[in-house]
Amino acid sequence: MVMTNFLRERKSVRDFKGKKLSQKELEELRLLVDGVNTQESGKGIHFRLFENGKIIAKKLQGKAGYSGVMIEAPHYISMEMDDEAEDTLLEGGYALENVNSAIVEKDLGTCWITVDKVDEETKKEVFGNEGAGVDFIIAIGHPKGKKFFAPETSSERMEVNEMVFKDNLDRPVTIDELENLGLLEVFSSVRYAPSHKNSQPWRFLIKGTDVYLLMKRGLEDQRSLVDIGVIMFYFEGMAKSIGLQNKWEVVHEEDLEGFKVVAKYNL
Repeated sequence: MVMTNFLRERKSVRDFKGKKLSQKELEELRLLVDGVNTQESGKGIHFRLFENGKIIAKKLQGKAGYSGVMIEAPHYISMEMDDEAEDTLLEGGYALENVNSAIVEKDLGTCWITVDKVDEETKKEVFGNEGAGVDFIIAIGHPKGKKFFAPETSSERMEVNEMVFKDNLDRPVTIDELENLGLLEVFSSVRYAPSHKNSQPWRFLIKGTDVYLLMKRGLEDQRSLVDIGVIMFYFEGMAKSIGLQNKWEVVHEEDLEGFKVVAKYNL
């Protein structure tokens, strides 16, 4: 599926069929996890596939999910992070959505769930002794009586001129300027990227031939950094669709008007 359509139509699944995936589907997930772990080697990010989802759902009931209601699925993939350094959190978000989008491309339903507030003892009981570093899991299965993709109507998204600026944060970019840069479709699509509580903590600042990615400071900066990693993944994917092959460069600069300067992308 074209990434533009994927982002605009993606929808998390919260009701899964109880039936487990076929052995072929599970083997494809194992290969996916192994491949991503190889890519992430040395970056402090590790993924694991758990095939018996009933055990995980039962032990996390009341401790994770939405309003304390755990999303029950036949399978889960966990993401462990070695530390909570800013670069690790960014890489975690990027890798998490890389895995999630690859699963959806296989016509499977997914929903990623934060478990960072779950106590360490429970996480070790659920995910093993090394499970204390698990802050996110992806629920996987076949949706129950719903389409894999459906327009997301419940979560509003910022308009492009609310999240993209030119030269300074007091000057929203114009549609004409984005069209001249060939970036209108990129920004029109990435605004649909998912974020925790739909907080959309990202802003973009175009200066010359660079696009700077900013994060709005708040009470949940660690979760926001993961969200920023997610939109970095989608921005790069969308940029490739128009012929740009660059990667984000993480930068460490002083905050700009209440925003953390995270990375820049050279056009």
